Amino acid sequence: MKKLAAFCSAMLLTASFGVSAFTLEGKEVVIPQDAMKYCATAPSFWVCISDYERMKKK
Repeated sequence: MKKLAAFCSAMLLTASFGVSAFTLEGKEVVIPQDAMKYCATAPSFWVCISDYERMKKK
C-alpha cells in the first residue's frame, strides 16, 4: 500500500511539473537547455529563468 501511495504521489508531482510549463495563455514555455543547467539549483527557478533570459538578450 505504501508503494502504491508513493507511486501515485510521484505521478501527481510529475504531472504538476508538466502543467506548470504552460503560461496563462495556454502556450507552452520553451526553456533553453543552458538555462535549465544554470538554474537547476536556484531557490526560485522561474525567477532565475527570467533573469537568465534578460541576461542573454543583452
